[in-house]
Amino acid sequence: MRQSVTILLVEDDKSMLDGISDLLQTIDIGYDVQVLTAEDGRAGLETIQNVTPDLIVSDIMMPFMDGYEFLTAVRQNPDWLQIPFIFLTAKGERTDIHHGKMSGADLYITKPFSTRELIELIQVQLSKAFRRQLSRQQYTKSLKKGILQILNHEFRTPLTYVTAYYEMLADSVVRFSDRENFNEYLHGIQAGCVRLTKLVEDLIQVIELKTGEAQKKYRINAAPIYNVSDILTAVVNEHRETAADNNVEIHHTPIVDLPQIMGNSAHLHTIFNCLLNNAIKFTRQRGSVGKNVYVAAQTAADSVQIIFQDEGIGFPEKVAGDLFELFFQHDRGLAEQQGAGVGLTIAQGLVELHQGQIEAISQDGHGAKFTVTLPIYHPNVPAPTTDFFQDEGESSQPATVLVVEDERFLLAGLQELLELYTGRYRLQVLTAANGREGIEILQKKRPHLIISDIMMPYMDGYQFLEKVRQNADWLDIPFIFLTAKGERIDIHRGFLSGAEEYITKPYDSHELLELVTVQLDRYFQAQELMAQSFEELKESILSLITPDFRLPLNAVADYSARLSDELRETQTPDQLKESLRGIQDGSKRLTRLVEDFIALAELKAGEAEIAYNLRVQPVYNLDLMFIEMGQMQAAAAEKLGVKVQYPLSQDLPPIYGDSSMIIDSARRLVIIAVWFCTQQRDHRQVHLEVVYNAQETYLSVRFQSEIDTAVLDNMQAILADEGLGQIGMFEMAPSLNIAKGYVRLNNGRLELAHDPNNTHTFIITLPVYHPKTAAA
Repeated sequence: MRQSVTILLVEDDKSMLDGISDLLQTIDIGYDVQVLTAEDGRAGLETIQNVTPDLIVSDIMMPFMDGYEFLTAVRQNPDWLQIPFIFLTAKGERTDIHHGKMSGADLYITKPFSTRELIELIQVQLSKAFRRQLSRQQYTKSLKKGILQILNHEFRTPLTYVTAYYEMLADSVVRFSDRENFNEYLHGIQAGCVRLTKLVEDLIQVIELKTGEAQKKYRINAAPIYNVSDILTAVVNEHRETAADNNVEIHHTPIVDLPQIMGNSAHLHTIFNCLLNNAIKFTRQRGSVGKNVYVAAQTAADSVQIIFQDEGIGFPEKVAGDLFELFFQHDRGLAEQQGAGVGLTIAQGLVELHQGQIEAISQDGHGAKFTVTLPIYHPNVPAPTTDFFQDEGESSQPATVLVVEDERFLLAGLQELLELYTGRYRLQVLTAANGREGIEILQKKRPHLIISDIMMPYMDGYQFLEKVRQNADWLDIPFIFLTAKGERIDIHRGFLSGAEEYITKPYDSHELLELVTVQLDRYFQAQELMAQSFEELKESILSLITPDFRLPLNAVADYSARLSDELRETQTPDQLKESLRGIQDGSKRLTRLVEDFIALAELKAGEAEIAYNLRVQPVYNLDLMFIEMGQMQAAAAEKLGVKVQYPLSQDLPPIYGDSSMIIDSARRLVIIAVWFCTQQRDHRQVHLEVVYNAQETYLSVRFQSEIDTAVLDNMQAILADEGLGQIGMFEMAPSLNIAKGYVRLNNGRLELAHDPNNTHTFIITLPVYHPKTAAA
C-alpha cells in the first residue's frame, strides 16, 4: 500500500495553480497525492489550520499576504516547523534568490520551470522529510523505552530486596527458628531501603533544582567555604574502602592552601561524591585500561579546579554533552551499570548554583576526566547574581562545522572565515580533505553542519553525502555543497542528492555566513523541539515522585532497626511479630507506590498504549473475569474487616479492548473503595455490580464513606482531567489516575457518582462490541 501525501499549493495565478495541481495528480511521483490549493498566504494559513500538509509549494508575489509573510507565519508554529517549503516564483534575480534562501525556505525554484525537475525535487523533499520524521520517532521511542527500563530496574530491584528478605524473615520469626539468619535478612531489607531512599531523594533533589526551590535554599544558606580541600579529602577517604574492594587505587595529595569559595559545603560533598563514585564504578568495569583514579585540586586564573580522572572504559566524545541529561546512560547494558542516570544531573545543577562549570572529556576506552571549576570568593567584591531565570542575553551559541575540501588553501581560508565569525554562533571547525576523511571524522564527532566540495579524490561530494544520509544518526545534519560546478544541471543534481544548500565558487563571504546561520538556526530549532517534547516527558515523570515515598521507606527502615535491637535483647515472639507487622505494612505500601509510579510512567510515555494496541481483541467473558477479581479482593478485604459483595455470573455482551487493563482498573477501584471503608467504623461494605444495554456495559463499585469534600472534589478533578497531571490529595490518587488512563485507552469512561447519604459509586462504561459494525 502506497503512502498518502498532502501537498498545499499557494498561487494567485489561477491557471498556474490549476496546472501544477493537475500535474501533481496526473504524474506518478511514488505517493497517493492529495492536493490542497489557496490563492494567497492568508488562505493558505486557513487551510493549514484544518489540514496539516506534508509539503508546501508557494509563490512569493501574492495579494493580502505574500510568500515571505506566509513562510514566516508557518515557521512560527512549532507543529509546522518541519514541513518542507518550496518557493516557486518568477523573482529570479540573484538578490531575490538570496532573500528567498535567507527566509528559511527549503528550496527556491524560479519560473519558468522544468516540470521534470520540479517533480524530482518534490520527491526528494518528501523523502527527506519522511525519513527524518521516522528517525525522530524511533529516537524518541528509544529514549522513552530507555527511561522506563531504568526506572523499572532501579525501583524494582531494591524493592525486591525488601519484599524477598521480609518473606524469609517472616517465615523464620513465625517458626522462631534460623535466628542466626535474622541479621542477614534484616541487612537485605535495610540495603534495599537505603538504595531506594537514595533514588527517591535524588529525584526529589532534581525536582528542586528544576523548579527553583534549590536556588532559593542556596541563596539562604550560601557562605564562604575555607576548607574545600578538607571536604575533598573527606570524600576520598570515604571511598577508599570501596575502591580497594574493587582493586581500584585512589591517588590524592591534599592541597592545604586552596582559596576560599562561596557556596554550600553539603553541596560540594554531593558533587565530589558523585564524580568519585562514578570514577571508581567505571574503572572497575571490564575493558578498563587501568585500575587507578586520580583526584587533584588546583588554582587556575580566578577559579578553583577539582579534577577527577580515571582509567575506566570512558565514553565517545559525541555523548559528552548528553552525560548530564536526566536519565541518560551511555551503553547501560554493555557497562552493566546501576543507577538511574540522575547523579551527573544533580552534580551539574549544584555546580551551576555555585556559578561554576563542570566539563567532561574522554575517548571511548581511554578513561574519563571530569573537571569542576568554581569561582574564587573575594570578600570585598560583590558576588555575581544567582538568578537562574534571567535572560542569558546575546551570548553566542557554540556550534561545530565540518568542512570537506581537497584544495588546502581554500580549506584554510574557509576555516579561518568560519572561526572569525562573530554572529549568533561560536564556530568550531573540523576539516577533512575528502569524503573518506569526512566519514572518519563523523564517526568520532557529530557536527551541527557540513560544508563540502564536490570534486574530490577517493570519495567525492555526492558519494560523501550519500554515505552521510545512510546513517540515521547523521540524517538531521544540514549539508551545504560549496563548489565550482555552477551549471544549472549541476545545481539541480546537488539538490536532487539531498543537500540543503548549494553555493557556487567564487562565493560571497557575507552571503555564505548568512546561509550557514540560517541552516544552523533551523537545525537547532528542530533539535530544541525534540528536546522539548522529551523534557516534557521527563518533567511529567518527575512529577510522580512525591514525599509519600519517604513514609513507607522510613517505616520499613525504622521497624527493621527496631527488630534488630529486639533480636539482640532476646524478646518474645509476640514482640518480634509486632515489629515484623510494621515492616510488612511499610513493604506493602512501598510496593504499591512503586508499582503505581511505574504504571503512571508507562501511561505518560505511551508505553501502555503500545501494550494496549498489541493486546486489544474482542472480550467475551468479561463478567467471569470481573467476578474472579471480586472474589480475590473479597478475601483480601476480609482481613481488613471490609466485606466485598460481587455479582453472580451474567451473560454480558462482548467488548473490544484489553481485558487485563479493564480488570486491573476495576481492581484498583475496589482497593480504593476498601481503603475508604477502613477509615470508618461502620458501613464497611463494597458492592460490585454489572449492568448493560445494547450499546454499553457498566461495571460499578459502590461503597459508603464520609469523604472530605476537598478529597471528593480532587477525585472528580482527576477523573475530569484529560491527561494524568492532576495531583492527588489522598493516598490512593495515583491508582485512580491509572484506572482512568486504562479505561480511556479502552475507549471507555470512568465516573464517580455520589449522593447525600455518603454513598459513592465508581462507574466504568465500555462500548459493546458489534462484530458486523466493526468489520464494516
